[in-house]
Amino acid sequence: MRLIVIASTVVVALILAAGAAADSVYHSTRIPLRGVGDAPGGGTVVNIHANGPVVYAHEVYLLNHAEPGIYQVMIHIYPASQDCTGEVLDLPTATLETNADGNGRADVKFTPTDADGLRGLTVSAFWTVEGPASYTTDCTVITLD
Repeated sequence: MRLIVIASTVVVALILAAGAAADSVYHSTRIPLRGVGDAPGGGTVVNIHANGPVVYAHEVYLLNHAEPGIYQVMIHIYPASQDCTGEVLDLPTATLETNADGNGRADVKFTPTDADGLRGLTVSAFWTVEGPASYTTDCTVITLD
């Protein structure tokens, strides 16, 4: 039994170490989504940069206790700014559908080709989720390698 516990601990440590090494420039972040106006609930954007040959980045969008319905997720990228000002690229990324309780999840994976023109830059961005209610994140700085 003790051997199983030790082996399990080593395996978990190796998995965590591999995940942490996925991107040494930009670490995965959880960015709160807050309701606009009197929108109920809220959520999170999980921004993961794997920088792999197939998956360059992976984003997970979560809404909790929102108004039930179908939502469009957008990322607003400011390539020449670190404070979400100036020229913006507005990119629709996913459609998110909530259940009757207003809970929903959507995932999107970006390829290295999807990031062409932005790789190597430090940009700022924020996300919006629009549907029966509206949600937004604060501006965040993202380093793309």
